[in-house]
Amino acid sequence: MKLNTFPIIALCLVITGLTLSGCGRKTMPIPPQDAVPTPITDLTARQDGNKIDLNWSIPTRTTAGSALPQIDSFQIFRSVVTAADYCPGCPVKYSSVIELPLAQAVSRNKKRAHYSEPLLRPKHYYIYKVRTKAGWRLVSADSNSVSFLWLSQPEAPADLRARAGDGEVTLDWQPSTRLVDGTPITGGLNYIIYRGTSPDNLQPLTGTATQPPYIDTGLSNGQTYFYRTAARLKTKNTVVKGLNSNLVSARPRDLTPPPPPRNLTVVNSAQGIKLVWERLLTPDLAGYRIYRRLPDTDFKLIGGVDSGQARFIDHQPPSGAKLWYYAVSAFDRSTPANESPKSQEVLYESF
Repeated sequence: MKLNTFPIIALCLVITGLTLSGCGRKTMPIPPQDAVPTPITDLTARQDGNKIDLNWSIPTRTTAGSALPQIDSFQIFRSVVTAADYCPGCPVKYSSVIELPLAQAVSRNKKRAHYSEPLLRPKHYYIYKVRTKAGWRLVSADSNSVSFLWLSQPEAPADLRARAGDGEVTLDWQPSTRLVDGTPITGGLNYIIYRGTSPDNLQPLTGTATQPPYIDTGLSNGQTYFYRTAARLKTKNTVVKGLNSNLVSARPRDLTPPPPPRNLTVVNSAQGIKLVWERLLTPDLAGYRIYRRLPDTDFKLIGGVDSGQARFIDHQPPSGAKLWYYAVSAFDRSTPANESPKSQEVLYESF
C-alpha cells in the first residue's frame, strides 16, 4: 500500500518554521559600537588632605561617534605596591575593582566625575584606571592610568598672620619643617594660599608661595578677606598637600592721601583774614583743614571746610601779633581719614 507522505512533510515544515521563528529578538539588536562609551582620557589624581581625589570628564559619545544614551556606573581599578617593589613601566596587576554608580560620581558642574579614597598607606604607590559602564557588556576601554606615591603630609604652617594695607594684605607664617610622622622636610616645598570673602568659602589662589611673606594685591578696600595656607610637597611625580594653617582675616583700607592744595593766597578782608586756594578734583576728597602758626611755633588746626569750598576766613587772628603763617591740607573719606601734607605755607603781615 502506498503511503501519502504530503501531510508528514507539511507538518515537518510547520514545526521547522515555528522553531526558527522563536529564535532571536523580535527587534533589531543594537550594534555594540553604537552603545559602548568612548574611553576616559583625562583621569587625574590629587591629594586632598588625608585622602586622594580622582577626577575625570564624563563621556558623552559612543565609540561610533553618536550621543551616548546612558551611563550606569564607573569601574575604578586600583593597584597598591610598596615603594620598594614599584616598577615603572612594568605590567600592572590591579587587585580591586570598585563599582561607582553615576549618581555618586557626578560632581557639582555635572560634566565631571570624582571619587575620593581615604586611609591610604604611606610609602605605597597607588595606581588607578577607570572604565565607563553603559549597561550589561557595554563597557568602555581603559582610561589613562594615574600613579602616585602616598607620603605623610607636611605639618601645618604655624602662626599665620595677616596685615592689611592699601588694596593688599601681607601674610606671614612659620614654615613647615616636618611631616606629620616626624620625618624632616629637606626640599621641594611651597605653599598654597587660600582666600575668600567668608570663612566657609576659601579658594586657592593662582600660583604658590615658596616662602613667607606673601603679599596678596589687587584687593578691594573695605572688604574683609579670610585666609589659610598649607604646605605642598613635591617628590618625584607625587604632590602631597599638608595640613591647613589657622584661619586669619584682614580688611584692606585706603592709605593714600589726596595731594596737598596748591596756590594758597592770603588777603585781608572786612570779615577777617581770607584764605583761597586751588580746588582739588580728587574723587574721594572729603574736605580741607586750615592751620596757623606764629614764628618759631608749630602749626595748630584752626578750622576746616568741606570739599565743595576752596576758601576760609580766619575771624579771630592772633591778637597783638605782627606776622604769622597759614597752611592748608586736604583729607579723604576713609576711616580714619588720610590727610595730605600741608600746602606751602604763606606769610601774613599785620599793618
